[in-house]
Amino acid sequence: MFEEEIADIVADRESGSSQLVARIQRAFYGLESSHPDRHQLQWAFQQLRHIDRSMVVVHHLLDELEPAIGPRFFEALREYDRHWAGLPRRVAARLMEARHWDNTHVLVHSHSGMLLEAIRQVTEHYRGLNIWQTRSDPGGEGVTQYRQLKEQGVAVHLVEDGQVAEFAASMDAAWLGVDQYNEQAFVNRLGSKRIAEEMSRAGKTTFVLGDPRKRVDTLNFSRTLFEAVPFTRDTCLIEGEP
Repeated sequence: MFEEEIADIVADRESGSSQLVARIQRAFYGLESSHPDRHQLQWAFQQLRHIDRSMVVVHHLLDELEPAIGPRFFEALREYDRHWAGLPRRVAARLMEARHWDNTHVLVHSHSGMLLEAIRQVTEHYRGLNIWQTRSDPGGEGVTQYRQLKEQGVAVHLVEDGQVAEFAASMDAAWLGVDQYNEQAFVNRLGSKRIAEEMSRAGKTTFVLGDPRKRVDTLNFSRTLFEAVPFTRDTCLIEGEP
């Protein structure tokens, strides 16, 4: 039922912002055949606005589509989908330009659609990629990503957040998703700052996988689940073109 699906999306505290966007798009597509009226769509947008403002890309989707509520809504939805669908592949391509990934060990954190797509693309082009996935406390959403990677046949190991300092020296790089960013810093789930700091201390690079929809002038986020991490010489943005 559409209303239940929207409520479940609003309550989702494990998925990354791009995954929430994909869930919202699927929910709307599933409604198309029933020819929803304006009031049903307006209700859905009112509910979805309760999603944490830290999830900038979710609100980008809502800002783009809400003015189209009416006869053109599903046309606007498909156009948005077409425009942004290839972005994760473009980010993965930029990541592969950054270095050679054969037989490397990469530390990842939290649960991110961008990360999942990057890992899928890199494993198609390189051999011997080993992923080390944090549990990602306090939410523990890294366990979900760990299971998804296992199902995809990726060589993945689950590690506790407290082991980051211990593992950093044996990693070749870290890959992190992002919920919003500007020129100075990026916002991601708690634990990201420690990963960037420990990797830098070990002389390793943290690659931040960016989405132009998440670029903002001023960072504005909830500190309950998120934190800001400065960009440094060892913490680099990999951004796909819009």
